[in-house]
Amino acid sequence: MTSFARMEYKGDGWHCAMELRSVNGRFCDVNIGLPKWMNPIEDRIKKMVQEKMIRGRIDLSIQYEGSEAARSVFVADLELGRSYLDAARSLADGLGLEGTLDLPTLLCSLKDVINVREQGPDTKKAWERMKGQLEELLDKAVAMSAKEGSALEKDLESRLSQIEQWIEDISKRTEEHLRKAQQALKDRIQSILRDFSADEGRLNQEMAVLADKLDITEEIVRVRSHIEQFRKFFAGREAVGRKMDFLLQELFREINTMASKSSDSLISYLVVEIKGELEKMREQVQNIV
Repeated sequence: MTSFARMEYKGDGWHCAMELRSVNGRFCDVNIGLPKWMNPIEDRIKKMVQEKMIRGRIDLSIQYEGSEAARSVFVADLELGRSYLDAARSLADGLGLEGTLDLPTLLCSLKDVINVREQGPDTKKAWERMKGQLEELLDKAVAMSAKEGSALEKDLESRLSQIEQWIEDISKRTEEHLRKAQQALKDRIQSILRDFSADEGRLNQEMAVLADKLDITEEIVRVRSHIEQFRKFFAGREAVGRKMDFLLQELFREINTMASKSSDSLISYLVVEIKGELEKMREQVQNIV
């Protein structure tokens, strides 16, 4: 599920800003953006994120400034400066040139004599300071996902209830449709055999074959069972997104079988409506961990 959280802290000479965004995904894919000097504690940060957030594409950005952060320092390359100075003196002596080579001239002529480097930061101290705030950020993101999940549960439950009602309508309609189909078959056979005596045994056999072709009782029972199982997922705390998706596929299969068995226009209409609701549920389930 999607979530967003941002936290910012200042105090004791340090400033830390964190921002987390997540979208649905099959796996827990964590992408962390942070200063280079914090690379030694990146694995700790990633582990904490994965413990809190089970699945999804998660982007975490961290900005940290303070006494534990890296600082730029200037470092003199004495060997390079000495070599340059010796070469300059040798050139002056060889060509008979006059003049002196002072420090400003040396610095302007050879920029690599002074290098800018980052002073080693105290990553251990930085981690001790920020881990509590990181946990609070993750709790905030998880709470947002839970709120979205509650709204999603209500939507899925509403659609399940509607499908249940349609299944009840189909069940009642099936009995009526079967009676009409059997009577139509009986009338047709009697019309064909108007001048002959009909074989009651053979007629009953044909009626039984017709009933078997049109009977969708088993499919209705399985659909009801799947709906009951789907509702049980709402009460669980474990990851159920994939299980829900699989169960919806099974519901699709049963509904398609109903459509293939029935020639009744009303049942066909209700089947189309149910498939539409199932498709919407599958789209929603893709956002569930």
